[in-house]
Amino acid sequence: MRKHLRTIFLLLAIHVVLLAVFAAVRLTDHDEGLYAIATRMVHLGMQPYSDFFYMQMSMMPSLFAPFGAGGWESFYLLRGFAVLAGLLSAIILTITVHKMTGDSKATLAALFLYVFSGLFIAWHSTFKTLPFTHFFSLATFFFWLRYYENRKVTDLILTGLLLSALINFRSVFIVLLPLYIISILALSQGIRVRNVLIFLVSLMPFTGPTLIRIYDSSANFFYGNLMFHLYKDVDRSFVSIIGSKLEVLAKAVIDPQLLILMILAVFSIGYLLRSGMKLPGDLVKTPKGMALMNFALIFGVYVLPHPMTRQYIEQYLGFAIIIIVLALPVLLRRLEERIRPVYGKSLVTAVAAVYVLGLIPYFVIFIFGVRAHDNRYRISEIKKVTSEMLALGGEADTVLSEWPGYLFFTRQTPLRYTELVAHEYNLPLEHKEFLKHKLCDRTYLREKLGEKSPSLVVNVYDTPEYYADILELNYEKAYQSDVVSIYKRR
Repeated sequence: MRKHLRTIFLLLAIHVVLLAVFAAVRLTDHDEGLYAIATRMVHLGMQPYSDFFYMQMSMMPSLFAPFGAGGWESFYLLRGFAVLAGLLSAIILTITVHKMTGDSKATLAALFLYVFSGLFIAWHSTFKTLPFTHFFSLATFFFWLRYYENRKVTDLILTGLLLSALINFRSVFIVLLPLYIISILALSQGIRVRNVLIFLVSLMPFTGPTLIRIYDSSANFFYGNLMFHLYKDVDRSFVSIIGSKLEVLAKAVIDPQLLILMILAVFSIGYLLRSGMKLPGDLVKTPKGMALMNFALIFGVYVLPHPMTRQYIEQYLGFAIIIIVLALPVLLRRLEERIRPVYGKSLVTAVAAVYVLGLIPYFVIFIFGVRAHDNRYRISEIKKVTSEMLALGGEADTVLSEWPGYLFFTRQTPLRYTELVAHEYNLPLEHKEFLKHKLCDRTYLREKLGEKSPSLVVNVYDTPEYYADILELNYEKAYQSDVVSIYKRR
């Protein structure tokens, strides 16, 4: 392994540079604005669920609140934490694969696949849950692996702490909790009750604050973490559900990187299941089995619900890479049996080249922004809009912005209940229910514009028809671009 350390450090350095470039100049993501404004709300002393609507677990805005003052420096600092999580994920993956295989070449192969993955680079450079939950999922598995090897209580505690952090960033990962409990029971001969109790107690430092918030505002917690995600998509017909999944599959197949990984993963899963594993016991008793189960469960929670999006493939891609390199020696051996070694090396080199070149579309999409809707998310365009907002109103002003992300950069106060503008979603709620869950509906927005509550109104693209008349009466258009229109109170 030591003779390959330079190569490992070089690959990690390349990954950090790529992440840093994307973090500096990539398009902002729509949801990135929602996470940023939630972090700023907590920074200002408010709490998720009870004071404002939040659609995930509360640990992320709470953890990063000290750095969420708002403005561009704060934004890049938060993206910097995402880059750090991405780097740590790459390091943990490298150590994990070497522990599981003892093979330096397999370790380098895993790191190569990770370092040049467009999905990791594109999404581990954004302030969203993705880079952090990916890190916590790999770190949880890593310390479980250490516990598997030595049965030390400290590793058991760290497994629980990291799993708790994972769940408290994104609730869907609770599907992993039974897996780890069953595994600990299976591995803890004679001291099962003690070890499970230790594990459960280790979940509490991060889970305790969440339980307090659930107790304080249970209805809003469950609506934000469950019901909102079930109902936010306008079309929930069977045809739409199947269509969205086929669309994501098609986007994956035309991506050279994902196509290569999909083919390798299918072969590897088939090989591992036929390689003498004793089912179902080995699925919770062995590292190979636990890697498969982590992959399967995370895959399931992101593929089965609706809507399904391509970016979530990143969440289980790390475990896919682990599974691939576990079977890689067998794949290469079979390749040598079927074609001459010189052709085999040429084929591997060609596949590696295609994989690296597969990064090009990610640069084109996320840095150059070639899609029709990308202009509004360019950093340069956001700076133009926010500069106009600050020219027309001060930081102390209350503003209605259809995209709350603008308000993170200006440090202006969002009109209450508009930290997420819910009229974009077809939520089956009555007016009072919207307000109960700290959400705005059309009635609420018409009322507030009639009262002239916000100093500024920032509409993305076209002004919504249902309040256009009141807006025209009480506000005057002060700025217009291809992206937004800004109205100032008369």
